[in-house]
Amino acid sequence: MIDAALRGSVGSVAILLRVLKGRFFCSVMETQYLTPRWREDAPDTLEQVTELYKVRGAELIGQGYEGVDPAQTYWFQRRWDAQAEIWFEPVPVGAGLPAEPDRARSVRHGLGFVPIVWIRNLPGGEGVDGACTFRAAIETSIEIDYQLSQAGRGLKYASDPTLLIKEPATTDREMVKGAGNALIVSEKGDAKLLEIGGTASAAVIDYVRTLREFALESVHGNRASADRLTAPQSGRALELMNQGLIWLADNLRIAYGEGGLLPLLRMALRAAARFDVRVMGRTVPRVDPDLRLSLRWPRWYAASADDRLKEAQAIATLVNAGQMSRETAVKSLAASHVIGDAAAELARIADEGDQLERNEA
Repeated sequence: MIDAALRGSVGSVAILLRVLKGRFFCSVMETQYLTPRWREDAPDTLEQVTELYKVRGAELIGQGYEGVDPAQTYWFQRRWDAQAEIWFEPVPVGAGLPAEPDRARSVRHGLGFVPIVWIRNLPGGEGVDGACTFRAAIETSIEIDYQLSQAGRGLKYASDPTLLIKEPATTDREMVKGAGNALIVSEKGDAKLLEIGGTASAAVIDYVRTLREFALESVHGNRASADRLTAPQSGRALELMNQGLIWLADNLRIAYGEGGLLPLLRMALRAAARFDVRVMGRTVPRVDPDLRLSLRWPRWYAASADDRLKEAQAIATLVNAGQMSRETAVKSLAASHVIGDAAAELARIADEGDQLERNEA
């Protein structure tokens, strides 16, 4: 999913699910050469996905194709639908698109669904693609590159200053301004070295730093500087400081979690109901493919010791006041204190309390 999020940052990404010898394999596919088609009666369900691009004949020969001209360019095409993965015989560019199936490489899976999850990156975009994660910062990044290149030129010019000579000009020499050319002028005869001061480069660096902050802000990045953090911050303080970044990550969680990981898990359950799937050498029992699934995300930032102390004090106050049961209190603290079984923890607390009473008696 990390690979999918990185590749899909430009707009969309696809994840292919395969079952080979009882094992699941997922591969991330860039959507540049993929064309999806959804069912008319179910716009959220893929009907087929077609992959089409040009390839050199030498590359096809390396993949085991015979009778291919290595110097010619071919159309390569394959298609996934609800019943099969169909490969087509490559066709030279200019002779139409591939239409003859390659029966040796085609595979019939019979899953009843297209084994591909199509993920749109962010809300917005056009058609099958979502919005690009970094689109708002592209122009600013180009400006940063330009300014840094000019600053680099300035440093080189400062290292090789231009010689300026004041004396009667000659007409047989062309005056060209540059680091390796002397400018010959008239009047009183004088010579100087022209160079760019260091303040110009410093101004460019400050300008670039400001542009960088604006670029990060435009894509909901974190503008905070680690040099300005003088003391450890609480988890809540970090969340407030990085609110823009968390907003972006929340959207990505929906796009790649609800819209990517969950459909992939549902496909795995449906495939496991049809094929024998093995995990760590053991056959996975049959599971209802319509089982309801949900995702539980951890906290953005781990609570600090001070945060945990305040939370424990608040829960203890509620329990002592009779406004919360001990069972609810233990369940509330279970996640932050790595308590796997709240009921077993309550039983141990009761046993320790009884043991303490017996020791006091």
